[in-house]
Amino acid sequence: MKRILIIAALVVLLPVAAFAELGVGGVAFYNSPVLLGQSETPEELNVNKFTFGGDVRLKMLKLLQGEAMLLYSTSNEVQSLDIFLDAGVAFDIAILRLSAGVGPNFTFNLGESDAVHTGFNAKLNADVKLSKISVGLSYVMDMNIDGGIDVDTSAGLLGASVLFWL
Repeated sequence: MKRILIIAALVVLLPVAAFAELGVGGVAFYNSPVLLGQSETPEELNVNKFTFGGDVRLKMLKLLQGEAMLLYSTSNEVQSLDIFLDAGVAFDIAILRLSAGVGPNFTFNLGESDAVHTGFNAKLNADVKLSKISVGLSYVMDMNIDGGIDVDTSAGLLGASVLFWL
């Protein structure tokens, strides 16, 4: 029985993997109030509002995209690792790839007793694909699902990415 399940999984996953695109690269984000129309003065720019890390995207079946990001952030008080897992759609229009996804996120505060926090996020990407390299902009928003969906744009991360596609 175990062999049959392994063979069935390979029969299903190998064709999908053969036609999928895998992108791996780096990202950098800034905790930005840009969607609320608030202005950011140069005096308010702070290195503690930046976060950076790695990004892996898998586009399959011409439309579906899965994404995993691991971000490291530091502030005056807390250092943390954030994991964002998203699933969604991606559309290719000439050299432009537009994608949107939702999924869970996990925050691990380093050196604190209440170390793990979970939540949901929505992510928007716009990438310019230049052969096997893409450069893009992304926005990650917090989502609350208590009593309906509430998107909190004030807690967003605005960032840039560079991905190498295999």
